[in-house]
Amino acid sequence: MNVSTSARPPYSSFNIEDLQSRGLATAIIKRLLDEPQWWMSLLRRFWPIARVPFIRWAMVTRFEHVQEVLTREEVFQVPFGPRMMELIPGPNFVLAMQDGDEYQRQRGHIMQAFSLDDIRPIARRSAELAEHIVSGCGGRIDAIEDLLTRVPTLLCRDYYGIDIRDPKLFAQWTIAVSAYLFGPPSDTPGHKLATARAAADGMRALIDQAIADAKRAADRSTTIVARLVRMQEQGAGGLSDEMIRAELFGMVTGFVPTNTIASGNVLEMLLRRREFMLPAQAAARDDDDGLLWRCLSETMRFKPINPGPFRKCAKDYTIAEGSPDATRIRAGTRLLVSTQSAMFDERSVVEPKKFRPDRPKHESMLFGYGLHWCIGAFLAAAQITQTFKPLLKKRGLGRARGRDGHMQTIGLMPAHLTVEFVP
Repeated sequence: MNVSTSARPPYSSFNIEDLQSRGLATAIIKRLLDEPQWWMSLLRRFWPIARVPFIRWAMVTRFEHVQEVLTREEVFQVPFGPRMMELIPGPNFVLAMQDGDEYQRQRGHIMQAFSLDDIRPIARRSAELAEHIVSGCGGRIDAIEDLLTRVPTLLCRDYYGIDIRDPKLFAQWTIAVSAYLFGPPSDTPGHKLATARAAADGMRALIDQAIADAKRAADRSTTIVARLVRMQEQGAGGLSDEMIRAELFGMVTGFVPTNTIASGNVLEMLLRRREFMLPAQAAARDDDDGLLWRCLSETMRFKPINPGPFRKCAKDYTIAEGSPDATRIRAGTRLLVSTQSAMFDERSVVEPKKFRPDRPKHESMLFGYGLHWCIGAFLAAAQITQTFKPLLKKRGLGRARGRDGHMQTIGLMPAHLTVEFVP
């Protein structure tokens, strides 16, 4: 059955501000997540597998325990499947699936469509877009909305092949969907569901149209949607129109919001910490892209995209069995598996509090760990590096005065931060 391209209802019900949470509890959570290492270090030392049995929640904080949980995917399962199905009926997407034949089949589609050969073209196009934006802003720019979010959004048009007429609205749609899908697993999602549904309607309509356009095109492009359509015509197993839609929907949702959070948090830390900013600026001015990415990724370690992924325990299991830290986790328990805390665990990470661009890769969990390690990590690294580069080359780069120069968020998502520099 082909994906319908019939007219969709208007999206007037969508308002990104509906994601905004206010009140004392929200302010406390933001503060704790902004400066988490003091309390994470206490948990690592005194309560490394923190379990609250009455509400069936747990948090895992040490490096070795985080690795153990994330490699036991048959026990500690991703909890996003039901939410994904609420937003896009049809096949599920790999981010919300457990390992198995369908997971491996769909992952194979994605690995074939998203080639490592795309890294250089992605880097080149990101550099072009970023240079155009930075050079045209007159020395003052909302770096998150107008640069760090805009570049990956425009790549959804140029690289993915989705005809995006309103980049700002499209980015907001992806952010709303991501906030709902990957937020804390709860039986009462609240106001985010309605906002995410309106956003998903808009995304699905554009994706459906992109699939239809790719099927009609006589001269096939090299966009992702065109590649998936060609793979379908060549008989790729299980690659229906609905599957193409699910894969595009999932990859876009994992691209724009994730790169926005990562880049926004990196910018905030660069502006806070001169010892982070100066090496990154030197690498950018020397056109040393490898060193620049190492500086940016090490900066990101201090403020990653989230404290860690959520999981749900499918059957009773003892973490760290046989050790003094052994903790029994009951089926149904929801867990925060803190990769952020793990990357500062002095038991496994050398000089965790020190900024080290040469840090060994095995100490990093920025892109996850185990089965659900980020599929698009290499493309994200290329895009983020080249988007930052022209900005970091500017002299006098710093926060704008007043409120505009401080991070503003929608929920926990970076939304606005204005910087100034010598044009």
